[in-house]
Formats: sequence, structure tokens, C-alpha cells
Amino acid sequence: MILIYTHTLSNRFKYVTELIFKSVLNINYELTDDLNYFQSKEIPKIAYAPTPINAEVFICSNPILFETDINTELPIADKDFENYPKFFASPISDFLGYDIFAMVFYFASRYEEYLPTETDKHQRFQAENSIAFQYNCLQIPFLNNAILDFSKKIKQIFPTIELKKRSFNFLSTIDIDNAFAYANKGLTRNIGGFVKDVFTLRLKNVAERVLSNLNEKKDPYNTFEFINQLSDETKTALQYFVLIGDYSDYDKNPHFENKGFQDLLKSLSSKFKLGLHPSYFAFSKTENINEELTRLEFILKDKVTSARCHFLRINFSETYRTFIKNGITDDYTMIYASQCGFRTGLCMPYKWFDLERNEQTSLTIHTSVIMEGTLRDYNKLSSKNALNTSLQLLAEVKKHGGEFISIFHNDSFTKNNSEWVKLYQSILKESKL
Repeated sequence: MILIYTHTLSNRFKYVTELIFKSVLNINYELTDDLNYFQSKEIPKIAYAPTPINAEVFICSNPILFETDINTELPIADKDFENYPKFFASPISDFLGYDIFAMVFYFASRYEEYLPTETDKHQRFQAENSIAFQYNCLQIPFLNNAILDFSKKIKQIFPTIELKKRSFNFLSTIDIDNAFAYANKGLTRNIGGFVKDVFTLRLKNVAERVLSNLNEKKDPYNTFEFINQLSDETKTALQYFVLIGDYSDYDKNPHFENKGFQDLLKSLSSKFKLGLHPSYFAFSKTENINEELTRLEFILKDKVTSARCHFLRINFSETYRTFIKNGITDDYTMIYASQCGFRTGLCMPYKWFDLERNEQTSLTIHTSVIMEGTLRDYNKLSSKNALNTSLQLLAEVKKHGGEFISIFHNDSFTKNNSEWVKLYQSILKESKL
């Protein structure tokens, strides 16, 4: 047990102490704003205040945890660092020389994503504009590193504290953006595609289109049996995220009432967990989330409680508030489209803090770590270099007993993607070592 004192038990302070001591370190703790009570106790203690307090561990507090507004000033740290940069430097001598509570809160809450900034063409906060990218620490779980270092220093002062290492967890996730290349797409879409293929002399596509509509198992994107088999063989946890919004330039799945599409989803749900993949325009029309969730739950005849936004388009705070309102308990959107790594600075699940309402919520954030589209299409890596990057990130998560989440798409398991299939298989194998 650790007793932690601060002068004001703000929502932000209560949130970040729970994140550090419960979600990451799994250490029992107690908070108090009663200084007399704090000083009377003969147990491991941490004092967190703006002015020095007589305690073996004193951390000088930054004002950010006691504010209720959103400050536009970005935190800075020395660019030269080992394991993690130290933001929110202490103005006076204290235990760490920086405010770990403020740093963890700032990055875990995604504070910087609430600030005005240039977005990409899909209105997404860009990885290259993130502080972690600019400090070259996006590909390390730098908050976990900081918390681990903090815990070791606490252990030196209080040897009786028991530090429990968490068990590593690997989750393979597959986004179903386009369940079928040709099958179950309807007459209008198939005729249009057929004519286009003929005029552009893509005769292989013509043959595949005809064959797929005669037998959907021959559709090149219908790779689900193979994906499921890999999960079974390696005993890897597998979860699918289903795009079920109306057709658009960015939303390509069959109509949700299509029998072939429904049969596929029912078959997958009999063995694996399915989550919602809110459509492209759900970013600006959050009412679509409820409609699409209702469709998926109707098909599955079961409650759906997890989600990852299509194109990773998230609108703080409206998207997450809509998730909570509609019974979504777990989100997997936290990864950048253009860079793999640790968007939240953490490799463990934790609760989302609604910065605008200044309150902790019931929604759990899961930081996804790699996506094949990022490695292949954005970073233009060869499958060999992509594997090296993936294994480096995997090693970082294993070090902390964290949660490693990979994102692939069912259309990446086609015959012409054999090198990326081998990469996926190598990651599954390495996750077991």
C-alpha cells in the first residue's frame, strides 16, 4: 500500500493515479488531501504538491492536474534522452526532476489532439505532428518506460512494496473493410465493374468476378477460413471489426441485408468476437454509429461492445461519447494511419478521460501497435523491413507484459500478398516465444 498526498483531489489527479498505480503497476494505493493524516502514517508515502513537503518521496506538482480548461501551450523536454523524454520539468529539486503524473496524464488523455492543428485529407490528427514523433519516441511505449523507472526508484526507497509484472497479451485484429471483391456486391455494382474491366482489358478480373458470383468461396477476398485456421494453429486470440455502413467511395462492403454477407458474419461470430467498424462518415455524423451498431447486433443476435473507427477517423470527444452512449466499452482506434507505434505512449489498456468534461469515463482504450497498411502503403517498407519493425515493437510490449494488437485486413491474405501473409505468420509465431 502506498499513501499519496496532494493538496487537491482533482478529477485529473485521481484519474492519473489510478492509471499509474492500478492499470499499469497493479499496486494498492490510497489518496488523501489531509496533510495531518498523511504525516501521521508510518507506511510508504508520496507527497505531490507545488511546494516541498516533508516526505521521503516528494514530487513537485505541475498546475495541469488541477486545471479544468485546455491549455494550448505544448510541453517541452530535452531531445536527448534514454528510454523516455522527461516532460514537465520540476522548477525545484524533487524526487524525479520532472512531474511524471502530469506527463502521463497529458499523453494518455491525448491532450494534444484537442488542440488546433493541421490535419490530413481525411481530417485526422497526423502522426508527424505529434509530440512523440517529434521527440523520436513514438515507437517506444515511453510512458510505460517512465512508470517502470519510477516504480524501481520507489522500490529502492520502500523495499516492502511488491511490484507485480503483468502477463503479455497478443491480439490479432482483422478489419473487414471489403469482405468480397466481387461476390454479394449486387447487380448494379457488378455490371459497372464488369464493363470497366472489359474496356481496360483486365481479363483476369473478369474471370474472377464471374467465378466469385457463381461461388463466393472462390472470391479472392474471402480469406476468412485461412485467417481462422492460422488463429487455431497458433492459439492466437482473434477479433474482427465489421464495416456495415452504407456504400460510399470509402465504404465498400455489401449491403447489410445481403444474405451472403450476413451468413459470413454469423459464421465468424460463432467462434470469434466481432466489433463495429464505424463507417467513414460516422466521423462527422455520429448518429450513424447507432444505426450501424443496431444493424450488426440484429445480424449477430448479440450485443457488440467493441469498435475501431474506419480509416482511424476519430473526433474527440464526440466519437467516444457516442460509443459510451451506445454501449461500446472498448475502443481499438488508437494508432496512426501513417506511423506504427504507441499513439498513447502506453502498451496497456486504460480508461479514457474526457478532457472537455474533465472526467474519467467507462470506455477502455486499447492501443493498437502495427497495421499492415501503414508499413506497406504509407512507409513503403519491404515485408522484411516491416517484419523487423514489427518484432522490435513486439519486444517493447513483451518487456512490460503489455498488450500487443496487430491490424490486418482480410484482403491482405490474397495469393498476390504472399510475403505479407508470411510476415503475419512470423508475428504470430514470435508472439508465442
